[in-house]
Amino acid sequence: MKRAYCVFDGFNNDAKKIIENAGIELTINNTKNRPNGEELISLLKEYDIIILGVFSKLTADMIQYVKTPKIIATLSVGLDHIDKIFFDSPLVTVVNIKTANAISVAEHIFSLILMLNKRCFESNHLVIEGNGHRNNVHERPDDISNKTLGLVGCGNITAEVIKIANVFNMKIKCYTKNPDKHQDVLDKGVELVSLDEVLQESDIINVSIPLNNETRNLISKDKIKLMKSTATFINTSRTEVVDTEALIEYADSYDTFYVGLDIDVNEYKDLLSKYRKNVVITPHIAGISKQAVYRMDVELAENIVNVANN
Repeated sequence: MKRAYCVFDGFNNDAKKIIENAGIELTINNTKNRPNGEELISLLKEYDIIILGVFSKLTADMIQYVKTPKIIATLSVGLDHIDKIFFDSPLVTVVNIKTANAISVAEHIFSLILMLNKRCFESNHLVIEGNGHRNNVHERPDDISNKTLGLVGCGNITAEVIKIANVFNMKIKCYTKNPDKHQDVLDKGVELVSLDEVLQESDIINVSIPLNNETRNLISKDKIKLMKSTATFINTSRTEVVDTEALIEYADSYDTFYVGLDIDVNEYKDLLSKYRKNVVITPHIAGISKQAVYRMDVELAENIVNVANN
């Protein structure tokens, strides 16, 4: 019998049943403490299947403790918390989720877009300060209908964003490093263009790409300068995809440039602690709605069983 260990205590009952009904013995970490590096090594030695999240890091030095076939299952779309050496090992199969939270992230992206363009965030702050008159909003709200939406990345999240954008009759431009693989979006009214064209021509820009060596700092300081001073920029990807300091500097230079970020803020606590009327930050919550977390657990459990059976 294969043995699995889940490092967090939130795995839902339906996901547990999927794993246990496949004849896998499942142990759940019922404490609020995630295992540290040494404890992860012990788990790698003892269990066939490790279920973890983005806050548990598998570093290159840990691969030496993998002596038998392992399934590493991560409750995330991103894989940057697992060192490349695990993917290269013939003893390791890494599984993640692909689609479970795509709708939730797409909805969050549009909540940021609308909050910024309709001046909801700034207006709410004015009311709290006792200055809640519409004349105090620094510029009139914008409609997003018929605007040009630029998309960086063409994965599952982008597919859901396109569906919503079409409701608003937006003109859609998209950059992907593999345009030949995404010709299907042409039928949805999407124009495949270069990254520079997306940044230069779009009124609203969204980034939905994984973090890897090619995408790290893809939206660099020089790329940020290509954007309109009246654009709205949204990032719900890993923080390192964008030069966040340069982005905020650009927003500070132009109060008509709007920024919506859903990121891990720890690295930028000081920078982002200041209120800005044109910047909205959420602490990496886009993909963890109640419904998304349920779907993620179930999808991951199904993926684990499919790999274990093979």
